[in-house]
Amino acid sequence: MNRYTIPSLACVSALALSACSNSNNSTPPFAGAFRLVNGVSDSNGITASASSGFPSTGTANFDTAGSTVNPPEGGYNVQLFAGGSSTPFFTVNSVSIDHNNLTTVFTYGTISGGTAKGFAAEENLGQPTSGNFTLQFVNDTTQATTASLNVYLVKPGSSITGVQPAAQAGAASASTAAAFAAGTYEIIVTNGVSTVYDSGKTQAGVVLPPVNTNVVQIGMLDATSSQASQYGGSPVTLLLMDNNGGETLHYNGQN
Repeated sequence: MNRYTIPSLACVSALALSACSNSNNSTPPFAGAFRLVNGVSDSNGITASASSGFPSTGTANFDTAGSTVNPPEGGYNVQLFAGGSSTPFFTVNSVSIDHNNLTTVFTYGTISGGTAKGFAAEENLGQPTSGNFTLQFVNDTTQATTASLNVYLVKPGSSITGVQPAAQAGAASASTAAAFAAGTYEIIVTNGVSTVYDSGKTQAGVVLPPVNTNVVQIGMLDATSSQASQYGGSPVTLLLMDNNGGETLHYNGQN
């Protein structure tokens, strides 16, 4: 359901007071959920708003997600503001907000280089079968070597040889959400030729889903040069988010 309407400011204010985060698998009546991910390294923090009156998302610092808010259902042109500026540095048009769905605007690039852009990824909040979780994989990278990425979920220490990827996503796009069994995983990301990220073969692994949630989104972001240097040359970082506002930034080889 994609209804492109202009909700009233009064409605937005009431919804902003009623809910600032999701209750696992639902949103308030006639509202959806929205958050912002900052992948713009020189932004000094990003906020999002819309002319129709989005609830404030607060500031999303680099490599983090902002607060989850509940705008009325409809279509929005979402403006992005960096570093406290009153002038947007770009707009993501036609962002759909749908009931019981979580829409995330991912940003990438740099302001100084004139490459900062963004796109929206939407994930349903419906609960999967008991013992499972739903996962959406998002490629928020800009590099030639990460233009197409595959993510694998395997038992820690296992090989991905002969294993089908859990999800695939081209640059500035998201995979379709799919259900997986809850468990402890090694997360490996490849570009179809080589491994660009590996959560770690000798550590305890990554527990999925996080506590008290079963809707997960994994965003791959560009690593800064210092991050790549510190963590084995990986060109990406992994931002693991759930629909209750939880998030963890993972580095190559650290889990």
